[in-house]
Amino acid sequence: MTPEWPLPVRMQIREVVEATVLTFVLAVLGIATRGLEPLALFWPANGALIAWFVRRPTRRHPLCWAGVAVAFIAADLCYGRSLSLAAVLLLSNLAEIAAGLLLLAPLGPEDRELDHPSAVLRVGGACIISALAGGIVSALGFALLGDMAILLNTGTWWMSEIAALAAVLPLALTLPSRPWPSGWLSRAVRLDLPELAGPLALLVLMAALGVATGGIGTTGYLLLPLIWSAMRAGIFATTVLAALAGLWIFAALGLGLDRLPSQTLAEDPLRILLSVRLSVALISLAAVLVASIMATRRRIELRLAESENRLALAFEGTHDGIWDLEVPSRQLSILDAISLTARSGEARSRPLDDWLRRVHPEDRERATVALEEHLAGRSPGCVVEYRWPAPDGRWIWLLARGRAVEHDAAGRPLRVVGSFMDVSARKALEQKIEYMANHDALTGLANRHALDAALRDRIAAYRGRSAGAVLMVIDLDGFKAVNDGHGHLAGDAVLRALAQRLQEILPEEIVAARIGGDEFALIGGELGDREVEALAGRIESALAAPIPVGAGAVSVGASIGWAFLPADAEDEHGLSAVADSRLYAAKQRLRRGAATEPPSRASA
Repeated sequence: MTPEWPLPVRMQIREVVEATVLTFVLAVLGIATRGLEPLALFWPANGALIAWFVRRPTRRHPLCWAGVAVAFIAADLCYGRSLSLAAVLLLSNLAEIAAGLLLLAPLGPEDRELDHPSAVLRVGGACIISALAGGIVSALGFALLGDMAILLNTGTWWMSEIAALAAVLPLALTLPSRPWPSGWLSRAVRLDLPELAGPLALLVLMAALGVATGGIGTTGYLLLPLIWSAMRAGIFATTVLAALAGLWIFAALGLGLDRLPSQTLAEDPLRILLSVRLSVALISLAAVLVASIMATRRRIELRLAESENRLALAFEGTHDGIWDLEVPSRQLSILDAISLTARSGEARSRPLDDWLRRVHPEDRERATVALEEHLAGRSPGCVVEYRWPAPDGRWIWLLARGRAVEHDAAGRPLRVVGSFMDVSARKALEQKIEYMANHDALTGLANRHALDAALRDRIAAYRGRSAGAVLMVIDLDGFKAVNDGHGHLAGDAVLRALAQRLQEILPEEIVAARIGGDEFALIGGELGDREVEALAGRIESALAAPIPVGAGAVSVGASIGWAFLPADAEDEHGLSAVADSRLYAAKQRLRRGAATEPPSRASA
């Protein structure tokens, strides 16, 4: 039974076999393209091996390098080259591969896909430097063999290898790894091939045109299909097309299909061929660079679209958004859910005054002042709450915040950017809390807290502009009998009915409040004695009307006292004391049956 080798050993053996076979096949193909010069017209081995080592760092062990060396020597010997020449070429190729590997080893998995322009520039630099390293070693080796044209040999190798590396290395780096991703073939058939069909057809057409016209400029014919592919088909498709373009030019030169100017070719064929190769290298790298730039742009656009979609989802169902004010033109742009849904990234722009005119009339001045204060530098930011018309016709509350983000040389704001959000729910809660804090829960009238605040406001108005006021207090007569005879629920219903009657007969400028169980109070403006007496009479009549309770009806009376500001007192405690004293006097007269004058008159 044959023992099974450990997995790491088997992997190393497989990698050595791959390196040896790959190097030998590509070297034989390259040597087969020898043309007018000793070097091959197209040498794919070095670029493919650099990518092979870069894509998997575990391959960089001595056995793989040994397999590469053996394959290079074997390929040269198969074509009848001497051992000394094979050794020089081996050292030159190894130097070129090692230099390229050293320069490209830091590339991460994403950078190897060349989807960043910086990665493409790094690959282009690696092509130049590694080809130069191989050229220097080859020139020194040829010098040892008796060929002292060091500069010529260096330049020949350098320009030749730049073209080969530029055509092969990007393709080898972006080639899908094995095993290929799931669905890669179907995706290529559905998406990549249709996008590549147009540039490929144009490449064939330009190649045929080059054969028909000939000349050194025919390499430029291939630039158009390469740029088309870079703009539409993606990075890998562009590397494939660039490799095909380079291979076609090298094959056309080797087969004599591309007719170069005969005089120039006869005088200096090597210079013409090297010039063509260098142009091929530059065109290939330029096409890949454009493809990388387009990939970066598409990636940025995709991320931007995703961000806008998330922003739209955040805005969806709300009236939140972002606003941007150009101060010199006073043009305001709004970006909200409607803008993002209608056309991603396009904000609705209108003159600032148009937006302000849509603000609730009661809030418009406040919103304008808040913005102008910030523009004038008197506030660190613009913060304001205002009502805004909703699509359904109701008013919603918005909270807008903003800050100047750009200024001119004099420090004047040029641009203000901010956000706005729907705070209707918060405002409704605040209003509910405020209502509960200032209103009686049973009757809906103002409570004692609100009454005290209204009384303080009246006193402050009197002190500011000598405006008088009147405080009236009301105590129900006979209400205890309602509670005792019909229950507290019936008593609550009676209180609600009495409160409603008060609201119906009182003028709008008078505030009615419930300050106790069966006690009420009124705050009004400056009234005379006769006006107060008439008002008291209407209140007594309204409250004395029967109120249905169960199967019957009840009736309650009212004792009323009042105090004038400033005739009776000039502070809230004094006014309350005078009004309570007169109320008490009125109730005493009522108990004694003094009906010769109204209770309120008796209290006066």
